[in-house]
Amino acid sequence: MPHQNIKWQPSASLDSGVLSSIVVLDTVDSTNTLVAHALEASTYSDARDRVERLFGGGESTTSTETVKGLASGTWGKAENTPRKNARQGVSTTTRYEGRVASKGIRRWPGAGGSTMPLSVAVADAQSRCRGRLARTWVNQPRRSLLATWALPLPTSLLTGPFGGWMPMVAGLAVLEGLQDVLAYHGCRLADGGDPEGVLALKWPNDLFCRGAKLGGILCELVRVDQDWSALAVGIGINLLLPRQVLPIAESTSLQFHYQDLPDYQTLRDDLVDAISWHLSGEMAPLGFDGSLDRALNGPQGLRSRIAALSWTLGRRVRVVPVAGEPVEGRALEINPDASLRVRLPDGSQVDVSTADVGVLPEVAVVGA
Repeated sequence: MPHQNIKWQPSASLDSGVLSSIVVLDTVDSTNTLVAHALEASTYSDARDRVERLFGGGESTTSTETVKGLASGTWGKAENTPRKNARQGVSTTTRYEGRVASKGIRRWPGAGGSTMPLSVAVADAQSRCRGRLARTWVNQPRRSLLATWALPLPTSLLTGPFGGWMPMVAGLAVLEGLQDVLAYHGCRLADGGDPEGVLALKWPNDLFCRGAKLGGILCELVRVDQDWSALAVGIGINLLLPRQVLPIAESTSLQFHYQDLPDYQTLRDDLVDAISWHLSGEMAPLGFDGSLDRALNGPQGLRSRIAALSWTLGRRVRVVPVAGEPVEGRALEINPDASLRVRLPDGSQVDVSTADVGVLPEVAVVGA
Protein backbone atom coordinates (compact mmCIF):
# COMPACT_ATOMS: atom_id res chain seq x y z
CA MET A 1 0.00 0.00 0.00
CA PRO A 2 1.71 3.23 -1.10
CA HIS A 3 2.15 6.07 1.36
CA GLN A 4 -1.14 7.95 1.32
CA ASN A 5 0.53 11.37 1.06
CA ILE A 6 2.81 10.53 -1.84
CA LYS A 7 1.85 10.49 -5.48
CA TRP A 8 4.82 10.17 -7.76
CA GLN A 9 4.75 11.91 -11.09
CA PRO A 10 7.75 11.56 -13.40
CA SER A 11 9.88 14.65 -13.96
CA ALA A 12 11.48 15.69 -17.23
CA SER A 13 14.92 14.60 -16.07
CA LEU A 14 16.70 12.81 -13.25
CA ASP A 15 15.54 15.40 -10.72
CA SER A 16 12.89 14.23 -8.28
CA GLY A 17 11.99 17.57 -6.73
CA VAL A 18 12.96 16.27 -3.27
CA LEU A 19 16.69 15.88 -3.97
CA SER A 20 19.19 18.40 -2.66
CA SER A 21 22.05 17.07 -4.79
CA ILE A 22 22.89 14.22 -7.11
CA VAL A 23 25.94 12.73 -8.79
CA VAL A 24 25.69 10.23 -11.67
CA LEU A 25 28.82 8.29 -12.56
CA ASP A 26 29.79 5.81 -15.24
CA THR A 27 31.79 3.64 -12.84
CA VAL A 28 32.67 3.77 -9.15
CA ASP A 29 34.01 1.22 -6.71
CA SER A 30 30.93 1.47 -4.48
CA THR A 31 28.29 4.19 -4.20
CA ASN A 32 27.97 3.45 -0.48
CA THR A 33 31.70 4.00 -0.05
CA LEU A 34 31.57 7.16 -2.15
CA VAL A 35 28.68 8.62 -0.14
CA ALA A 36 30.26 7.71 3.21
CA HIS A 37 33.59 9.28 2.24
CA ALA A 38 31.89 12.39 0.87
CA LEU A 39 29.95 12.81 4.11
CA GLU A 40 33.10 12.34 6.15
CA ALA A 41 35.03 14.81 3.94
CA SER A 42 32.49 17.58 4.52
CA THR A 43 33.52 20.27 7.00
CA TYR A 44 29.94 21.09 7.99
CA SER A 45 29.32 20.26 11.62
CA ASP A 46 25.64 19.39 11.19
CA ALA A 47 24.59 16.19 9.40
CA ARG A 48 21.66 17.95 7.75
CA ASP A 49 24.00 20.50 6.14
CA ARG A 50 26.39 17.76 5.04
CA VAL A 51 23.61 15.89 3.24
CA GLU A 52 22.06 19.00 1.70
CA ARG A 53 25.34 20.12 0.11
CA LEU A 54 26.85 16.70 -0.43
CA PHE A 55 27.52 17.00 -4.17
CA GLY A 56 28.09 20.67 -4.93
CA GLY A 57 25.93 23.76 -4.69
CA GLY A 58 25.76 26.66 -2.29
CA GLU A 59 28.68 26.82 0.10
CA SER A 60 29.42 23.14 -0.31
CA THR A 61 32.74 21.91 1.01
CA THR A 62 32.29 18.65 -0.90
CA SER A 63 33.17 20.09 -4.28
CA THR A 64 33.15 18.48 -7.68
CA GLU A 65 36.90 18.01 -7.34
CA THR A 66 36.40 16.22 -4.02
CA VAL A 67 33.85 13.90 -5.58
CA LYS A 68 36.19 13.32 -8.51
CA GLY A 69 38.96 12.39 -6.10
CA LEU A 70 36.71 9.96 -4.23
CA ALA A 71 35.29 8.23 -7.29
CA SER A 72 37.04 5.81 -9.59
CA GLY A 73 36.26 5.05 -13.19
CA THR A 74 35.36 7.06 -16.27
CA TRP A 75 34.36 10.70 -15.99
CA GLY A 76 32.72 12.84 -18.65
CA LYS A 77 33.84 16.16 -20.01
CA ALA A 78 33.47 19.02 -17.52
CA GLU A 79 30.82 21.54 -18.46
CA ASN A 80 27.95 23.49 -16.96
CA THR A 81 24.47 22.68 -18.24
CA PRO A 82 21.33 24.43 -16.97
CA ARG A 83 18.36 22.12 -16.44
CA LYS A 84 14.72 22.72 -15.73
CA ASN A 85 12.56 20.59 -13.47
CA ALA A 86 9.23 20.47 -15.31
CA ARG A 87 7.18 19.73 -12.21
CA GLN A 88 8.73 22.23 -9.81
CA GLY A 89 9.82 24.88 -12.33
CA VAL A 90 13.22 25.11 -10.63
CA SER A 91 16.34 25.79 -12.65
CA THR A 92 19.36 23.71 -11.71
CA THR A 93 22.93 23.51 -12.91
CA THR A 94 24.48 20.20 -13.80
CA ARG A 95 28.26 19.94 -13.59
CA TYR A 96 29.52 17.04 -15.66
CA GLU A 97 32.18 15.01 -13.90
CA GLY A 98 29.84 12.14 -14.43
CA ARG A 99 26.87 14.39 -13.61
CA VAL A 100 26.73 16.52 -10.47
CA ALA A 101 23.74 18.70 -9.67
CA SER A 102 22.67 20.64 -6.59
CA LYS A 103 19.74 22.81 -5.60
CA GLY A 104 17.77 23.90 -2.55
CA ILE A 105 15.89 21.32 -0.52
CA ARG A 106 12.24 20.69 -1.29
CA ARG A 107 9.14 20.19 0.79
CA TRP A 108 9.12 16.72 2.26
CA PRO A 109 6.00 14.80 1.15
CA GLY A 110 4.11 13.48 4.13
CA ALA A 111 5.99 15.68 6.58
CA GLY A 112 3.69 18.68 6.71
CA GLY A 113 5.78 21.83 6.77
CA SER A 114 9.04 20.00 7.38
CA THR A 115 11.88 19.95 4.93
CA MET A 116 14.64 17.39 4.67
CA PRO A 117 17.89 17.18 2.73
CA LEU A 118 18.23 14.13 0.52
CA SER A 119 21.16 13.40 -1.81
CA VAL A 120 21.97 10.47 -4.06
CA ALA A 121 24.93 8.96 -5.91
CA VAL A 122 24.08 6.82 -8.95
CA ALA A 123 26.48 4.63 -10.93
CA ASP A 124 26.03 2.65 -14.12
CA ALA A 125 28.55 0.09 -12.81
CA GLN A 126 30.34 -0.69 -9.56
CA SER A 127 33.66 -2.50 -9.31
CA ARG A 128 33.35 -3.28 -5.59
CA CYS A 129 29.61 -3.51 -5.16
CA ARG A 130 28.90 -4.47 -1.54
CA GLY A 131 25.99 -6.27 0.06
CA ARG A 132 24.98 -7.27 3.57
CA LEU A 133 27.21 -9.61 5.62
CA ALA A 134 30.28 -8.73 3.48
CA ARG A 135 28.81 -10.21 0.31
CA THR A 136 29.49 -8.83 -3.16
CA TRP A 137 26.75 -7.71 -5.55
CA VAL A 138 27.14 -8.91 -9.14
CA ASN A 139 26.55 -6.25 -11.79
CA GLN A 140 27.32 -5.33 -15.38
CA PRO A 141 27.46 -1.82 -16.88
CA ARG A 142 24.00 -0.34 -17.53
CA ARG A 143 22.17 -3.48 -16.44
CA SER A 144 21.19 -2.64 -12.85
CA LEU A 145 20.03 0.20 -10.67
CA LEU A 146 23.02 0.97 -8.43
CA ALA A 147 22.53 3.97 -6.15
CA THR A 148 23.05 5.23 -2.61
CA TRP A 149 20.88 7.84 -0.93
CA ALA A 150 22.05 9.96 2.00
CA LEU A 151 19.60 11.39 4.52
CA PRO A 152 19.98 12.82 8.02
CA LEU A 153 18.23 11.16 10.95
CA PRO A 154 18.53 11.46 14.74
CA THR A 155 21.56 9.58 16.02
CA SER A 156 19.44 8.06 18.79
CA LEU A 157 17.16 6.51 16.16
CA LEU A 158 19.97 5.03 14.10
CA THR A 159 21.89 3.64 17.08
CA GLY A 160 18.90 2.68 19.24
CA PRO A 161 16.60 -0.34 19.33
CA PHE A 162 14.61 0.82 16.29
CA GLY A 163 17.61 1.14 13.99
CA GLY A 164 16.90 -2.28 12.52
CA TRP A 165 13.81 -0.87 10.80
CA MET A 166 15.84 1.31 8.45
CA PRO A 167 16.52 -1.31 5.72
CA MET A 168 12.90 -2.47 5.82
CA VAL A 169 11.50 1.06 5.56
CA ALA A 170 13.90 1.67 2.68
CA GLY A 171 12.74 -1.58 1.09
CA LEU A 172 9.14 -0.43 1.34
CA ALA A 173 10.05 2.81 -0.45
CA VAL A 174 11.90 0.88 -3.17
CA LEU A 175 9.00 -1.49 -3.75
CA GLU A 176 6.55 1.43 -3.95
CA GLY A 177 8.79 3.32 -6.36
CA LEU A 178 9.24 0.26 -8.56
CA GLN A 179 5.48 -0.36 -8.66
CA ASP A 180 4.87 3.28 -9.63
CA VAL A 181 7.39 3.19 -12.49
CA LEU A 182 6.13 -0.13 -13.88
CA ALA A 183 2.55 1.16 -13.80
CA TYR A 184 3.49 4.47 -15.41
CA HIS A 185 5.21 2.74 -18.35
CA GLY A 186 2.44 0.16 -18.71
CA CYS A 187 4.81 -2.75 -18.09
CA ARG A 188 2.79 -5.96 -18.00
CA LEU A 189 3.74 -9.29 -16.53
CA ALA A 190 5.28 -11.51 -19.18
CA ASP A 191 2.89 -14.36 -18.41
CA GLY A 192 -0.14 -12.09 -18.22
CA GLY A 193 -0.73 -12.96 -14.57
CA ASP A 194 -2.11 -10.90 -11.70
CA PRO A 195 0.48 -8.34 -10.54
CA GLU A 196 -0.78 -8.53 -6.94
CA GLY A 197 1.89 -10.02 -4.70
CA VAL A 198 4.52 -10.36 -7.45
CA LEU A 199 6.87 -7.95 -5.69
CA ALA A 200 7.58 -8.56 -2.01
CA LEU A 201 10.02 -7.82 0.81
CA LYS A 202 12.20 -10.51 2.35
CA TRP A 203 13.35 -9.87 5.91
CA PRO A 204 15.42 -7.87 6.55
CA ASN A 205 16.75 -6.18 3.41
CA ASP A 206 15.85 -7.88 0.13
CA LEU A 207 13.40 -7.14 -2.66
CA PHE A 208 11.85 -10.32 -4.10
CA CYS A 209 10.02 -10.98 -7.34
CA ARG A 210 8.01 -14.20 -7.46
CA GLY A 211 10.12 -15.84 -4.83
CA ALA A 212 13.54 -14.89 -6.24
CA LYS A 213 15.91 -12.15 -5.18
CA LEU A 214 15.54 -9.07 -7.37
CA GLY A 215 17.38 -6.51 -5.25
CA GLY A 216 19.09 -5.76 -1.99
CA ILE A 217 19.53 -2.87 0.43
CA LEU A 218 22.58 -1.95 2.49
CA CYS A 219 22.08 0.70 5.19
CA GLU A 220 25.16 2.16 6.86
CA LEU A 221 25.52 4.77 9.59
CA VAL A 222 27.83 7.75 9.19
CA ARG A 223 27.99 9.17 12.70
CA VAL A 224 28.27 12.96 12.93
CA ASP A 225 27.36 13.99 16.49
CA GLN A 226 25.13 12.92 19.37
CA ASP A 227 22.08 14.64 17.90
CA TRP A 228 22.15 13.99 14.15
CA SER A 229 23.92 11.51 11.89
CA ALA A 230 23.58 10.42 8.28
CA LEU A 231 22.16 7.20 6.91
CA ALA A 232 23.57 5.85 3.64
CA VAL A 233 20.94 3.70 1.92
CA GLY A 234 22.53 1.62 -0.83
CA ILE A 235 20.14 -0.04 -3.29
CA GLY A 236 20.88 -2.55 -6.03
CA ILE A 237 18.18 -3.91 -8.36
CA ASN A 238 18.75 -6.35 -11.24
CA LEU A 239 17.01 -4.69 -14.17
CA LEU A 240 18.38 -6.13 -17.40
CA LEU A 241 20.98 -8.56 -16.09
CA PRO A 242 21.30 -11.70 -18.29
CA ARG A 243 20.39 -15.02 -16.73
CA GLN A 244 23.90 -16.44 -17.15
CA VAL A 245 25.33 -13.63 -15.01
CA LEU A 246 22.98 -14.08 -12.06
CA PRO A 247 25.07 -15.35 -9.13
CA ILE A 248 22.65 -17.96 -7.75
CA ALA A 249 19.60 -19.85 -8.96
CA GLU A 250 17.46 -17.98 -6.41
CA SER A 251 18.18 -14.57 -7.98
CA THR A 252 16.35 -12.93 -10.86
CA SER A 253 16.17 -9.87 -13.10
CA LEU A 254 13.24 -7.56 -13.83
CA GLN A 255 13.31 -8.24 -17.58
CA PHE A 256 12.33 -11.89 -17.03
CA HIS A 257 9.03 -10.91 -15.45
CA TYR A 258 7.83 -7.72 -17.14
CA GLN A 259 7.23 -6.79 -20.78
CA ASP A 260 7.60 -3.36 -22.38
CA LEU A 261 10.32 -2.12 -20.05
CA PRO A 262 11.76 1.24 -21.14
CA ASP A 263 15.42 1.62 -22.10
CA TYR A 264 18.01 1.44 -19.34
CA GLN A 265 18.54 5.16 -18.81
CA THR A 266 14.83 5.96 -18.71
CA LEU A 267 14.21 3.10 -16.30
CA ARG A 268 17.17 4.10 -14.11
CA ASP A 269 16.19 7.77 -13.98
CA ASP A 270 12.53 7.11 -13.26
CA LEU A 271 13.40 4.65 -10.51
CA VAL A 272 15.76 7.13 -8.85
CA ASP A 273 13.04 9.75 -9.18
CA ALA A 274 10.25 7.61 -7.72
CA ILE A 275 12.34 6.00 -4.97
CA SER A 276 13.51 9.45 -3.84
CA TRP A 277 9.91 10.54 -3.38
CA HIS A 278 8.90 7.44 -1.46
CA LEU A 279 12.08 7.25 0.60
CA SER A 280 11.70 10.83 1.79
CA GLY A 281 8.02 10.32 2.54
CA GLU A 282 8.44 7.06 4.43
CA MET A 283 11.33 8.39 6.51
CA ALA A 284 9.52 11.65 7.37
CA PRO A 285 7.75 10.46 10.54
CA LEU A 286 10.93 8.80 11.79
CA GLY A 287 13.05 11.93 11.54
CA PHE A 288 10.74 14.82 12.27
CA ASP A 289 7.35 13.82 13.57
CA GLY A 290 8.64 12.65 16.93
CA SER A 291 6.02 9.89 17.13
CA LEU A 292 8.08 6.87 16.22
CA ASP A 293 5.79 4.37 17.93
CA ARG A 294 2.74 5.65 16.03
CA ALA A 295 4.65 5.69 12.75
CA LEU A 296 5.63 2.06 13.24
CA ASN A 297 2.64 0.56 15.01
CA GLY A 298 -0.39 2.70 14.14
CA PRO A 299 -3.34 1.36 12.10
CA GLN A 300 -1.50 2.25 8.88
CA GLY A 301 1.92 2.02 10.50
CA LEU A 302 5.09 0.92 8.80
CA ARG A 303 5.20 -2.37 10.69
CA SER A 304 1.82 -3.58 9.42
CA ARG A 305 2.47 -2.36 5.88
CA ILE A 306 5.84 -4.10 5.73
CA ALA A 307 4.33 -7.29 7.18
CA ALA A 308 1.60 -7.26 4.52
CA LEU A 309 4.27 -7.21 1.80
CA SER A 310 6.57 -9.75 3.46
CA TRP A 311 7.73 -12.80 1.54
CA THR A 312 9.20 -14.24 4.75
CA LEU A 313 6.30 -14.27 7.20
CA GLY A 314 4.36 -17.52 7.36
CA ARG A 315 7.03 -19.47 5.49
CA ARG A 316 9.56 -22.09 6.53
CA VAL A 317 12.96 -20.49 6.99
CA ARG A 318 16.52 -21.50 7.71
CA VAL A 319 18.27 -19.08 10.05
CA VAL A 320 22.07 -18.90 9.97
CA PRO A 321 23.18 -16.61 12.82
CA VAL A 322 26.41 -14.62 12.68
CA ALA A 323 27.39 -16.64 15.76
CA GLY A 324 25.72 -19.93 16.61
CA GLU A 325 24.21 -22.96 14.97
CA PRO A 326 21.69 -22.74 12.10
CA VAL A 327 18.07 -23.49 12.94
CA GLU A 328 14.95 -24.11 10.87
CA GLY A 329 11.41 -23.08 11.68
CA ARG A 330 8.47 -20.94 10.56
CA ALA A 331 8.63 -17.14 10.50
CA LEU A 332 5.82 -15.78 12.67
CA GLU A 333 6.14 -12.01 12.91
CA ILE A 334 8.41 -8.99 12.82
CA ASN A 335 8.80 -7.74 16.37
CA PRO A 336 8.60 -4.07 17.41
CA ASP A 337 12.41 -3.91 17.49
CA ALA A 338 12.57 -5.24 13.88
CA SER A 339 13.78 -8.70 14.89
CA LEU A 340 12.18 -11.77 13.32
CA ARG A 341 10.30 -14.27 15.49
CA VAL A 342 10.65 -17.89 14.39
CA ARG A 343 8.80 -20.93 15.76
CA LEU A 344 11.00 -24.03 15.89
CA PRO A 345 9.74 -27.59 15.23
CA ASP A 346 9.57 -28.31 18.99
CA GLY A 347 7.20 -25.35 19.49
CA SER A 348 9.73 -23.02 21.06
CA GLN A 349 10.33 -19.57 19.62
CA VAL A 350 13.48 -17.57 18.92
CA ASP A 351 13.96 -13.93 17.97
CA VAL A 352 16.54 -13.28 15.26
CA SER A 353 18.27 -9.91 14.87
CA THR A 354 21.43 -10.42 12.81
CA ALA A 355 21.42 -13.49 10.61
CA ASP A 356 21.11 -14.82 7.11
CA VAL A 357 17.53 -16.03 6.67
CA GLY A 358 16.64 -18.23 3.71
CA VAL A 359 13.08 -19.18 2.76
CA LEU A 360 12.70 -22.96 2.37
CA PRO A 361 10.33 -24.84 0.06
CA GLU A 362 7.25 -26.27 1.72
CA VAL A 363 7.30 -29.99 2.40
CA ALA A 364 4.09 -31.92 1.74
CA VAL A 365 2.67 -33.72 4.76
CA VAL A 366 2.46 -37.46 4.19
CA GLY A 367 -1.15 -38.59 4.09
CA ALA A 368 -2.53 -35.07 3.81
